[in-house]
Amino acid sequence: MIILYIIIFIILILLLLSKLILNSAFGKRCEGNSKLKYFTANDFEGLNTKPIEFKSNKGQVLRGNIYTNKDIKEYKALIIFVHGMGGGHLSYTTEINTLAKAGFIVMGYDNTGTCSSEGKNLKGFYQAVIDLKYALKFVKENSELNKYSIELVGHSWGAYTVCQVLQYKHNIKAVVAMSGPNDSAKLICDFMKKETKINFNFLKPFIKIINFLTFGKNSIKNTSKILNNTKTPVLLLHGSLDETAALENSPISDKKTIEEKSNIKTIVYEGRFHNVYQTKDSEEYLNSTFANLAELNKKYKGNPPEDEINKIYNNIDYKKMTEEDEEVMNTIIKFLEKCI
Repeated sequence: MIILYIIIFIILILLLLSKLILNSAFGKRCEGNSKLKYFTANDFEGLNTKPIEFKSNKGQVLRGNIYTNKDIKEYKALIIFVHGMGGGHLSYTTEINTLAKAGFIVMGYDNTGTCSSEGKNLKGFYQAVIDLKYALKFVKENSELNKYSIELVGHSWGAYTVCQVLQYKHNIKAVVAMSGPNDSAKLICDFMKKETKINFNFLKPFIKIINFLTFGKNSIKNTSKILNNTKTPVLLLHGSLDETAALENSPISDKKTIEEKSNIKTIVYEGRFHNVYQTKDSEEYLNSTFANLAELNKKYKGNPPEDEINKIYNNIDYKKMTEEDEEVMNTIIKFLEKCI
């Protein structure tokens, strides 16, 4: 009997630890980086924007924009662009502009607890899937938008989201997922290992239990399992050196599932990191900028002088930091056009 009590006690401790880790990641709002410049439609010639808002599952208002190019008279399809963690959809305005110039209507919005949208915190990884379901509902009920075919594009957290939503019944013509994880619990454990040098994989089942209790059974499915059951055309893009969502934790690495599916196309970019839509030089510049900030923070033990921080931010070359990989973007556009 004592052994049983000890086992129950250990399980409860591990569940509590998992809950604390998830709260540290998702238990607060994400407002982006106030010292960074986020491009808006005004920064791109010919990019028109129309503000939108809609409610998600708990009545929280999600806000974003509809983007179009002024020179396009007939649109090919509607793309819903789902952002990653760290900032809202304005982190991807360069990519949104490219898609709009290619003839698409693009809908971008901020997830629950992010930037312009309501919500006390991010809730959890699966909340983005719930938000996307309500975004699709908004489109279906909008007479100006529901006449267009719908395609989904997402990066990182957004890539996970656009694939996960395929387990529900929506008329989606195609999905492009850049640098998305297969298993969200493993992603959290990998992040903790990177931060602490401790292998947290033993917490994966307990993180899944917390997710199950919070969001239900659909939230604990690996992306590869969902892709195995969909007929929707999907393009998966990943960098071989991705340290945020490791290639080994990409649905691409589930060879048994992916290689047997004719509707799934995969591309691994050798020597590339997490932002595969950027040029290699651009992402290396981005990574080095934040590495310099991290080194400054370490040097001053978490309290660096404001003038030294501002010196780094004030000297950022935003054109270089957001430079797109034309080949990657053309690959995405051609795939989306083919699937309409």
